[in-house]
Amino acid sequence: MPAGVLITGRNAAARVLDMEPMDDAALAQRLNTIESKLDAIMTYLNLPHPLPETDPRRMPEVLELVQAGKKIQAIKAYRQRTGFGLKRAKDTIDQAADGF
Repeated sequence: MPAGVLITGRNAAARVLDMEPMDDAALAQRLNTIESKLDAIMTYLNLPHPLPETDPRRMPEVLELVQAGKKIQAIKAYRQRTGFGLKRAKDTIDQAADGF
C-alpha cells in the first residue's frame, strides 16, 4: 500500500493489517477479549479503571439532579444524553442515588 493513503470504511483496520474482515459478532468478541486483558493489566499494575462514558458520575448535570433528589429529571437528562431506555436509565439513576 502506498504511503500516505487513507483507508476508511468498516474493515479499514483489517485491510491495513492484512487480516480477514470480521462480522459484527466476531468483532465484538475480539473487543471484549482485548478489554478483559487490558482490565487485567490495569488491575495488576494497580491503575484506576476509567469510568465509562455512560456513567452518570461523568455527567455533572445529571449528577447534580441526582444529588438534589430530582430523580425523574435526572432520568430524563440521562436518557437524553445516552439514548438508553427508561428501565436502564431508571436503574442507573437509582444506583447513583444509592451511592453506587
